[in-house]
Amino acid sequence: MREIIKWSKDFETGIKAFDDEHKFLVKTLNEIYSLLGEGKKEEAKELLKKRVVNYAAKHFKHEEEVMEKYGYPDLERHKKTHEIFVKTVIEKLLPKIEEGSENDFRSALSFLVGWLTMHIAKPDKEYGKWFKEKGIVIEDEMVNID
Repeated sequence: MREIIKWSKDFETGIKAFDDEHKFLVKTLNEIYSLLGEGKKEEAKELLKKRVVNYAAKHFKHEEEVMEKYGYPDLERHKKTHEIFVKTVIEKLLPKIEEGSENDFRSALSFLVGWLTMHIAKPDKEYGKWFKEKGIVIEDEMVNID
């Protein structure tokens, strides 16, 4: 499979469930990239809508619930970041993917990859560090795919 993003230890938050969810999103972006490379734009589009949009919403909710449960001090800012992402995807990227060319799709995919890597590497790693410093161990399971 062709990869547009490679999972790295640099992305690990130290919270297994969230790391597993992030790995799933990375794997999905790579699958979409591969499908585009094979000329399967419709399959790639459906995978993006089903897995990236829907799964990301579940993942965000999961993160936010855990942060709220343990009193993570930067919860509101983290929620706002998630809200902006969802709004951008729904209002800007999905219409571009639906109506645009393959280049538009690739541009949208590049945005998703960039956003995900920056989000995991910065704010997500910050909450991982905070949980570790507080001695909080998260025992949650990864959220379901469907």
